[in-house]
Amino acid sequence: LALVTVALFACVLALMRPRSEASGETVLSSRVAADVVIVLDVSKSMLAEDGAPNRLARARAEIAGMVKQLAGQRLGLVAFAGRAVTLCPLTPDHAFFNLALRGVDTRTVSRGGTRIGDAVRLAVRSFPTGRGAKLIVLITDGEDHESDPLAAAGLAKAEDVRIIAVGLGSEEGSPITVTDPRTGARTQVMHDDRPVISRLDGDTLRRMALLTGGAYVPAGTSALDLESIVREHIKPIMRAE
Repeated sequence: LALVTVALFACVLALMRPRSEASGETVLSSRVAADVVIVLDVSKSMLAEDGAPNRLARARAEIAGMVKQLAGQRLGLVAFAGRAVTLCPLTPDHAFFNLALRGVDTRTVSRGGTRIGDAVRLAVRSFPTGRGAKLIVLITDGEDHESDPLAAAGLAKAEDVRIIAVGLGSEEGSPITVTDPRTGARTQVMHDDRPVISRLDGDTLRRMALLTGGAYVPAGTSALDLESIVREHIKPIMRAE
């Protein structure tokens, strides 16, 4: 009974919203800060195992490592395949960003395809207005499916957003081989009884990046080294802004 009485008294006190005089201190500081949105391809071709264990898992691990180098920056995450979804809006809370990143897989976006332009437009809309470094780190392994990525890059340029485009896979094209996690059996991804060929459109990614004053990094089928990308491409843009 005593605990119930105390609880009711606490509720009444809370409803009265008591306040006290507050004091504050203004601290002036200068630091390099940026808004960075990671735009990650989660189409089925990202399950290709030309990078262990597969392209998507490798990209997730590298992004998690990149987050550690961007302390103090606001980060956002957009996943895309046949459509684009925002998984994490721009936030300084890197723990929340990492939580969203860990949940990313090829089922995150239900519609198949690779609509790069739609993903870039969604990312551009997530940036606040005003000055400051604004970057999109686009990681993809495929050709675009009629979403006009160059027009999306033009929109990014108009909003002073730079694009760092990272191309995974081969421009010549390669079949997609995946491993069944239950049986360990390796099979090729098929469509209409023919192997699905994953082909990187490096020329479009390069043009998108150069249009916005960013950079194109053809990672190919080698290890994805986002640490050096941050050092050589992202941080110079942040310092310049």
